[in-house]
Amino acid sequence: MDATTDELLRLAFDRAPAVEANQAISRTRAQEGDELSGATSYELVLPKENVRAWLLDYTLPRLVDYLESSGAKLPQCGGVFLSVFAGDTLHFIRARDVVELLSRWSGLSMAELKQRYGPK
Repeated sequence: MDATTDELLRLAFDRAPAVEANQAISRTRAQEGDELSGATSYELVLPKENVRAWLLDYTLPRLVDYLESSGAKLPQCGGVFLSVFAGDTLHFIRARDVVELLSRWSGLSMAELKQRYGPK
């Protein structure tokens, strides 16, 4: 595992075997949600190479647009977690932690992320 992947996956608050993804995602939705509704899972499969570039060029724009348009506004990204498949393990990471990391890597502030990638 490269340093970029390691830095991202260290943010995980829980893990599960990828073969148990459906049950693990359902459980995490219930645990992370509030009394009225479950949390939302945003699923990613990490590539084997060029993880940082893929996260910044592909994932960040789509994630920001999704969060902003779904009402899970930056920087808190309430009620959304990422289900990140890396090899045979599924890592659960809060969206706010991923956005904060990608903001730092990109050099863009939260306001700049919203302006550049948010809904038009």
